[in-house]
Amino acid sequence: MKKIIKGLLLVLFGLFITISNPQNLLASSASISISSSSSKVVVGKTFHVYFKVSSSSKIGTVEFTPTYDKSVLKLVSGDTHVTDYDVYGKKSKTYTYTFKAISSGSSKISIKSYEVLDFDTKRMSVSVSTKTVKVITQSQLEASYSKNNDLKSLKIDGLTLSPKFDDDTLKYTAQAGANTTSINIKATAEDSRSKISGTGKKTVSEGENKFKIVVTAQNGSTKTYTVIVNVTDPNPIEVVINDQKYTIVKRESNLGKVTDFSNKTIKINNQNVPALYNEDNKITLVGLKNSEGDIVLYSYNEEDNSYKEFNDIILSKLRMIPLDMDKKINDYKSETITIDEVNVEALNVNDHIYIIKAKNFDTTEEEYYFYDKDNNTVIKYYEGEKDNSPIIINSDVSHYKKMIMLLGIETVVIIFVLICILIRKVRRNKKKREYLQKKIEEEKKRIEEVEQLKSEIKKLESKTSKTKARKKEVSKDEVKKKK
Repeated sequence: MKKIIKGLLLVLFGLFITISNPQNLLASSASISISSSSSKVVVGKTFHVYFKVSSSSKIGTVEFTPTYDKSVLKLVSGDTHVTDYDVYGKKSKTYTYTFKAISSGSSKISIKSYEVLDFDTKRMSVSVSTKTVKVITQSQLEASYSKNNDLKSLKIDGLTLSPKFDDDTLKYTAQAGANTTSINIKATAEDSRSKISGTGKKTVSEGENKFKIVVTAQNGSTKTYTVIVNVTDPNPIEVVINDQKYTIVKRESNLGKVTDFSNKTIKINNQNVPALYNEDNKITLVGLKNSEGDIVLYSYNEEDNSYKEFNDIILSKLRMIPLDMDKKINDYKSETITIDEVNVEALNVNDHIYIIKAKNFDTTEEEYYFYDKDNNTVIKYYEGEKDNSPIIINSDVSHYKKMIMLLGIETVVIIFVLICILIRKVRRNKKKREYLQKKIEEEKKRIEEVEQLKSEIKKLESKTSKTKARKKEVSKDEVKKKK
């Protein structure tokens, strides 16, 4: 018992000594938390790491060294060791680092050699967190993408889908009243990372209206849901063209606008039908809706109650309406060509020239035209006055061939003349060279002759001087003899 009491007294005494000396106590506590802009990074990408120092009291200085796996991460920006006095007087401060992922793996980001001092330079107790970042390759990232492209729900405001929605059922129908002009399609995806297109407010008209809702999964795979909205038409006008069924559009707003056409109401099957009309060409257009819900404009002939798809083309700044070829011209074969994305019946003259029949939209005249496929231009085609045989451009072609032949002959003649002139010049130059060579040879001979003469003169001079010397000696001898 005495030992226990003695131990307690020693503990109390130690606490008293500590309390009486505040320097022996740690100052306020602090923490250094670590977070990142991403927990999963692709190799080659950069990301940010945040080191936040916080304290319940004012901070004096901060010191720490970040640690990480250098085989996985590379430091792009940030101090390798922080010693910060500028934090003085604050209760928190965040240090931002930028790292680059250099290889797949995971790295724990932490700190070492850390210390936080308070405002009075007293050392604080510090708690430290860590952050682990996973680095993956691009292929690993793509492999992790969700392939879920299912819808969680699909509905149309105010309408009932048939059958009841199921994510594996891709086709639905709904019935709408006769006065319905628009609907609102709503859908949600099972996976929030998927994207949905085809929803929202849609315009509808009498008959079938088809809409496609496409769901794109995170990995790019798609699934298409189809909704057909049938707008009630008490008295539908149905038309069959080339074995395809159409329904006549009864709303003017669904016809759109066509240049030089005005709105008009006509009677078909004793019902009022909106139409577009051109007074100059006497063309009436009505809208026909196909089984896909697409509206196409057709020209309507009230006399025989017939329909033909309306197309116009612009060639050489002429607006034309293609017509069917109604006669045979020579032996030119009939074929279908495409002009401005419109199929046109034509006669093949050669590999790029065709004859077409069209109505000039401005003059309303029906004419035959030569169409140049390469240049996308036309010129009017004329027929012979006597035998009604067409004046075919073959004559022009033969004329051009003759011109080309003449030009070719002329070119050959010019080249021949130039060659002759060149040969003549070469010959002249050769004669000049031969003449000069001859002159040079003659001059050389003359020089040689002069040299020979000089040599002979020297010899004569030498002989002369010798003769004079001998004469002097002879005269001296004769004088001596006389004495």
